Amino acid sequence: MILALLLNLSVAHADLPPPGTGTAPPQATGPDIPADGAPVATPDGAAAPAPEATPAAAPAEPEYLIPGLPPGAPPSAAEAEVLSRSIGEGLRCPVCQGLSIADSSASAAVMMYKLTRELVATGYTRAEIEDYFVSKYGEWVLLDPRQGGLNQLVWIGPALAFGLGLLAALAFLRRAGDGAAVTVSALASDPDDDFSRRILNEAEDD
Repeated sequence: MILALLLNLSVAHADLPPPGTGTAPPQATGPDIPADGAPVATPDGAAAPAPEATPAAAPAEPEYLIPGLPPGAPPSAAEAEVLSRSIGEGLRCPVCQGLSIADSSASAAVMMYKLTRELVATGYTRAEIEDYFVSKYGEWVLLDPRQGGLNQLVWIGPALAFGLGLLAALAFLRRAGDGAAVTVSALASDPDDDFSRRILNEAEDD
């Protein structure tokens, strides 16, 4: 019995691999990966191309209330209210007669004034807001046109008209004075005429 046990131990020991050796773990295989890890060949014998990396998406551009123009530092609530009112008083209501968007209750004026307050609260300046509305409606939207270009005529037009009127009045008075002098000279040249003498006497009495 002891002899049979020794024979069994010898057989079991012979089946074990030598020390320091072992079997390699099986490699993962699949429909696209052969057991030896080589690239899969296409039917024409060429190696299949490696999958291309997906490019990273470009970052989205920030959206501003005025397209392409980032705002500055926002003012305080009190400053924003004062500035909004001041800007609104200089913008013309598009459906009113000479009223500003700050003083009109028309729906279009109310919408423009609301947008003005949002732009001010965001951090846009007076010049940027006025430029924005001018780009949409033209210089007409400004109750006080800017000085520059053709708008100069709006500012110097009244003074120019006044100056031209004054020159015309002076020229008229000068011509009238010259005519009166000619008339007096004509009367004086014929003192024997009774009518002329009466006119000259009335002129001297005056």
